[in-house]
Amino acid sequence: MSFNRCSRISVFGALRPDAGQSVSHAVVATYSLDLVSLLGLVLVLGGDAEAEFENSPLGLVKAFDSVRGRLRVLHQVGRIIAPRAHRSILPLLDTMVESIAANERRQSWHPKVALVRYDSDPIQWRFWIGSRNLTGSRDLDAGLLLVSSHEKAARPVPDISELARGLLVEGEFSATEIEELRASRWLAPAGTSIRRLLWRRPGGETPFISSPLLDRAEMASAVSPFIDKAGLEELRKAGPPTFTLLTNDVSAGGFAPHPGIVFRTGSAPEPEMTVSVDQQTVDRTAEFIEPPPSGVHAKMIAVTRGKRSTIMLGSANLTKRGLLGPNAEAVAILDVEDTALAESLHKFVQSGFEFESSRVDQELAELEEGQRHLDERIALLLECELSLEYEAGGLTLTLGKGADAALSTARFEAAPFLAADTWIPIETGMRKVQLLRGNVGLSEQTSFVSFRATSLKDPKIQRSWVLALQVIGLDNDRRNLALLTRYVGASRFRDWLRSQIEGLDVTAGENWSDRLQQPHQSKTSRVPEMFTLETMLSAWARDPRGFERRTAGMMEMLDSFRETFEELPEGEERRAALADLSEVRPFLEAVYSAIHDVA
Repeated sequence: MSFNRCSRISVFGALRPDAGQSVSHAVVATYSLDLVSLLGLVLVLGGDAEAEFENSPLGLVKAFDSVRGRLRVLHQVGRIIAPRAHRSILPLLDTMVESIAANERRQSWHPKVALVRYDSDPIQWRFWIGSRNLTGSRDLDAGLLLVSSHEKAARPVPDISELARGLLVEGEFSATEIEELRASRWLAPAGTSIRRLLWRRPGGETPFISSPLLDRAEMASAVSPFIDKAGLEELRKAGPPTFTLLTNDVSAGGFAPHPGIVFRTGSAPEPEMTVSVDQQTVDRTAEFIEPPPSGVHAKMIAVTRGKRSTIMLGSANLTKRGLLGPNAEAVAILDVEDTALAESLHKFVQSGFEFESSRVDQELAELEEGQRHLDERIALLLECELSLEYEAGGLTLTLGKGADAALSTARFEAAPFLAADTWIPIETGMRKVQLLRGNVGLSEQTSFVSFRATSLKDPKIQRSWVLALQVIGLDNDRRNLALLTRYVGASRFRDWLRSQIEGLDVTAGENWSDRLQQPHQSKTSRVPEMFTLETMLSAWARDPRGFERRTAGMMEMLDSFRETFEELPEGEERRAALADLSEVRPFLEAVYSAIHDVA
C-alpha cells in the first residue's frame, strides 16, 4: 500500500474472484455510475478472463448469468451516465441498479463502498472503501481493501456488519450474512489497523471528526477536491494548528487564505467520465489498466507524530455536508505504523503546486457555478414521480405532480435509451410524453430512459443522464432472455450450444464488443455431433452438477431463441437456425427429463 502517484491498484482487480470462488452476493455504493463500467464489473465478478473488457461474447453471457440476482449497485438518483456505444447490451443491467432518491439540493447519496461475499471453502468476504466512483474517471483516488481471513494477523472489525445492516440496507443482506460479517476477522494492509468505520445515511448529522485523530500530532496533510468554510474548520479539529491541503485552483480560490491552512493545488477532477472500451482493449491506457495522472479526487486526512500516524480516508469531502451531514458518506480511520506509507501521503500532498490566486480560471469557476445552478433545476424534476409504460401504442413517459416547477426553469428533453439521438422536448403542462410509437420488441425494452437538461441562461451549460424508472408492462426475466438470445444470435447459436454442453468457449479470442462482420460458423460445433448419447454422458461424467446446471439454463432459453429466430428476415440464416433448434430441442428435453428423473 502506498500513496505514490505511480502506485495504482484497480478496484476491479481487488474484487475479482480467485480460482475456485464465485460471487454469491455483492453490493456496491457509488455516487455516479457509468453503465459500461458496471458492465465491466459484471464481467469481472462473473467471468473467467483476466482482463474484464476483453471477455469473449459467450463469456459475457456466462458472466451475466453468474451474477444475475446477486449484484446490486446503489447510486445517487440522476447520476447514471452511458456512452453511445454498446447500448444494445446495456439494458441487461437495469435490474442491477437502484437509485437512492436523496434530493441533491439538500443532501446526496455519496458513499463509495463495496461488500462482496464469495462462495469458497472457506467463505470469503471483501470490503472496499474509498473515494472511487464506478465510472471511467482517470482521477487520482484512494481506497482501502479488507479481506476476511482465518490467519492469526486478522482482526475483528464489527463496524462492517453494522455498515451492511445500516448504510447498505437496500442491499438486503440476510441475517445469516450479517452474522457471518459480525463473526469475521479481517486482514488490513501491512502496517495498518482499522480503528473505526464511520458512516451515515442521507439526512444524518453524525460528525466524522469529534476530536484529534492523533494527540500531539506534529505533521498534518489533507486532500479534498471540494471544500467550504465549515469543512475547513472541522479539519482543524483533527490535528495540529496547521494543515497542508491539496485541492484545486477553483476550490482554493473560493476560500484561500484561511487560518491554519496551507493550500497546494493539483488538477480539478472529472469524476463522471465514461469508460472507453477501445482504450481498455487496444490503447491500454484506460483507467483500469494504467491511467496517466489526472485530477485529484481522493478525500483523505493524515496526521503524524514520530513513527505513528492516523489516516482518515473515504468519500467525505472537506465540506459541511461531507464531514457533518446531511450527505450519506462512509470513511475509515486507520492507525498506521508503516512510516513509509504515511510519508508517501505527506509527499503526495506536498507535490501539489503552491496556490496562487492568479491561476484561478474565472471562466471555469463561472461554468461550474452555472452547472451547479442547472443541477438544482434537475433536482426539482427528480423529485417528481416518473414512470414508463410499454403498450401496443409504444413507450410513454409519465410525469407526476410538481413537474412544472422544474420544466419552467430549464429546457428538458427525454429520449428512448436505445435511440440516444431521438430527443423529445418535455414542456410545461405535459404529463405524458410519447417516446416511441408502435410495438416495441421484447429485446428492446428497458427501464432505462435518457434525459437532457439545458440552461435557459447559457445553452452551453448542459447535462445528460439516464434514469432507471418504474415500468408498467415489463417482464424483466423474459426481456433478459430475449436480449441474450438476440446477442448470441443465429450466427453464434451452435457455439453457444457447445459451450453449454462441453463447458468450452469457442468464441475465446473474440471480444464481446466486436461487431460480427459476417455470419459466424464454427468448424467444430455441428449439431448432430454434439447431441449424441456418448457426448452427453461424457460431459455429464466430467462435471455432473455443472452439466445439470447448464442444461437447465439451456431449457430456459430455448423458447426465447425460437422467438428471436422467427423474427429474422426470410432467408437461409433463418431456415438454418430454426432447423438447428428443431433438431436440438427433442434430444435436449429427453436429456433434461432423464437428469431430473434421476435426481
